Amino acid sequence: MNAGAEWSQGYVTDVSYTNSYFRELSPAWLNHVAAMQGARPRPLADGFTHIDLGCGLGQTSVVLAGCYPQGRFYGVDFNPAHIDSAQHAAAQIGLSNVTFIEHAFEELLDADLPQFDFITLHGIWSWIGEGARQAVQRFIYKRLKPGGIVYNSYNCLPGWAGDAPIRRLLLELGALHHGDSAARAEQAAKDALELANLKQGYFRAQPAAVEQIAKLPKRQANYLAHEYLNAAWTTFYSVDVADEMAAAKLTYLGSASLMDNFLELLLADPAGQHVRKQPTERLRQLAQDFLTGQRFRRDVFVRGHPRLARGETARNLRDLCFALPGSLDDFTAKTKVPRGEISFDPKAMDVIRAAVVQGSASLGEMTDAAPKGRGAVDLERTVLMLAAVGRLAPASAPFKPPRTAQQAAKVRVLGDINRKLVAIGRQTMTRQYLVSPQTGVSILLDSVEAVALSRLEEGMPHAKLSTAVDEELRSRGVRINKDGAPIDDPKEAQARMEEIVGRFLSQQLATLIRFGIAKPA
Repeated sequence: MNAGAEWSQGYVTDVSYTNSYFRELSPAWLNHVAAMQGARPRPLADGFTHIDLGCGLGQTSVVLAGCYPQGRFYGVDFNPAHIDSAQHAAAQIGLSNVTFIEHAFEELLDADLPQFDFITLHGIWSWIGEGARQAVQRFIYKRLKPGGIVYNSYNCLPGWAGDAPIRRLLLELGALHHGDSAARAEQAAKDALELANLKQGYFRAQPAAVEQIAKLPKRQANYLAHEYLNAAWTTFYSVDVADEMAAAKLTYLGSASLMDNFLELLLADPAGQHVRKQPTERLRQLAQDFLTGQRFRRDVFVRGHPRLARGETARNLRDLCFALPGSLDDFTAKTKVPRGEISFDPKAMDVIRAAVVQGSASLGEMTDAAPKGRGAVDLERTVLMLAAVGRLAPASAPFKPPRTAQQAAKVRVLGDINRKLVAIGRQTMTRQYLVSPQTGVSILLDSVEAVALSRLEEGMPHAKLSTAVDEELRSRGVRINKDGAPIDDPKEAQARMEEIVGRFLSQQLATLIRFGIAKPA
């Protein structure tokens, strides 16, 4: 029996959830959806409030609090182990603008909390019972500001229709085994795969389900436990969630999965035309889900009617800011989307590249630099679509770091929080998200990059950096991997290290400088 059964209410509590950062919960990201869909973005510069319901280990709230020091962040989870870990993570890097609360949703209404600009729930709706969902509805009704924004993600139908039986199978198989929930989930996944490989009955009729089960043993056991062994697990049609959110005075805006807001990226005609001709937004969303086989939705809602006058919508779009999230080499005109390969206009790409190569820029700055007439309209659409396919990232403000020599002998990490994060990554050999308060964007730094950045800050010459990083890793018993396996051959390991460090120097370091996270010293 689960040791926490008396208070767990059927949820997995004996093992922690995986620690993850979800960028879609960012204020800038949610404001991007609001502005794009004709609603008013929430003001950020002078302070705002943000609460994540079901925050797990709290990494998203911690990262966002670092990116937005002017904001006040709250994370709520009823698992005390999660809250303890979240509080420790925030204290470790010295954050004072985030608070973690151990509460069930039913208890939250009586908590001493402010009114909120943003309320987010990532993957919670499908894993809580009806009573908890009603409590969340009441909390949103009571605590969301007029014009406030809600993010709610969940497993949806019809995409899950064929695979939903897998969850019940794993739940029953897991009950046969001993150990904690992670161990039981891991064994249940193996049992399910053995059954699926017989390819009879359901498995013959649902080959996609067999593929899904085949992937399960490769997933983290803690993830499997929380994903499949909770007593409450429900899939939803988007129209049903929209109705439940309407009880809290919420209107559907759009998707935080930005590509889902662009039918031309998802569906070829006549499928796209069929969606567009539906008479209501709820029917358009439902038709889109059926035609794309949608499995997971990231819905964004606003409190009140979302549509503003055309002039105000245009001004809000001009104020949206964007940054280049990765290497300039990845900023290419061609990309693959669900409907096939598409190409962006090279002239528009040149204007956009020039605006973001040295930092973040507003859409207004880009359109002002575009050719007059139709070119400005086309460029606006191109920018929004580039964000949808991941070539650009929504940012909170325009920012240009001071111009300096990019290949200076030393590099300085900026901000106490980032310096602590780099030190933690170097010490524990874990990935860390460095924060950019100037843009509201975070950058993932892996453990090897943390060592490389630390050595650069100590004055290690670029030419000797790969050797120095390799020596430090070896002294700590860490080996370089390739395709998930350690490299045994010393020459191959050295070549791999030179490749990794070379990519860090030529690409990742430039990104850190562009976001004001580091600068040449």
